[in-house]
Amino acid sequence: MRRAITLASIAVPLLVAGAAVVYVRREVVPPGCRDRAVLAIVRRVLIDRARLPPALRLHHIVTVAGGPLAFRFVCDAGLRGLARQLLPPGPRPGGVRYTIRLAGARHRLSVRVRLVPLLEWVAMP
Repeated sequence: MRRAITLASIAVPLLVAGAAVVYVRREVVPPGCRDRAVLAIVRRVLIDRARLPPALRLHHIVTVAGGPLAFRFVCDAGLRGLARQLLPPGPRPGGVRYTIRLAGARHRLSVRVRLVPLLEWVAMP
């Protein structure tokens, strides 16, 4: 009888903790950096708002912050398909940093996108 009580006292908290992790992972944690829906949103923002060419592609996607039970992810990615003559005037984009989280009571996907300018070395006279 003691053995059954001991096993139950160990198994019940483990099951509750496991169920909590599954719930948080499914309902609270946003999709990761490489999720297709997230990448489509990031690409659409870069094309529509930053006026980058439609040939734009994201590559070398890296998770900067976030993990299996994170409430948000911060991601870095490089940009490909940027011909200099097709870019709008101004600093040349070198990469993109985007933050993913679930916002509001309905857990709507929120993606914040920021362009990182490419630093170019210029010889000083």
